[in-house]
Amino acid sequence: MSEQQQSRSEESLRHEYSEAVQTIRHYANLRFALFSIFFAVIGGTGIVASGKGQFDAQAALAARIAGFVVITIFWMYIEVLGRSFQRFMAMAVEIERAIGYTQWTRRPSFLLPGYVMFRLFFFLLTVLWVYAVYSVPLDR
Repeated sequence: MSEQQQSRSEESLRHEYSEAVQTIRHYANLRFALFSIFFAVIGGTGIVASGKGQFDAQAALAARIAGFVVITIFWMYIEVLGRSFQRFMAMAVEIERAIGYTQWTRRPSFLLPGYVMFRLFFFLLTVLWVYAVYSVPLDR
């Protein structure tokens, strides 16, 4: 336990722990809420990028480029949220040790950490987007 934590009261630590856990929940929920927005945006971009229907070749080309931008923006945003999530997770674990809680310290581990799964997801999506961009010809 750090010297700073020793000087704080247990009530203060419990309040800080509660705030850290609420923040963890917020970031976890926000990450998954972003996926619904991401899939809507990338789905619409994909329809335009395919060049089918009412969209001309110039719009399809712009959408193909925009797809990379959309993937990059959401990927970076998820990375930032993941870092914040990890920061508050470490804070909660440190406070748990000071007050004797075990909610996060005894949490079961998974095959892959969350950040690895998100990175794998976005990497595979980028590969799929590259494949789609080069395999679907533009109608001119």
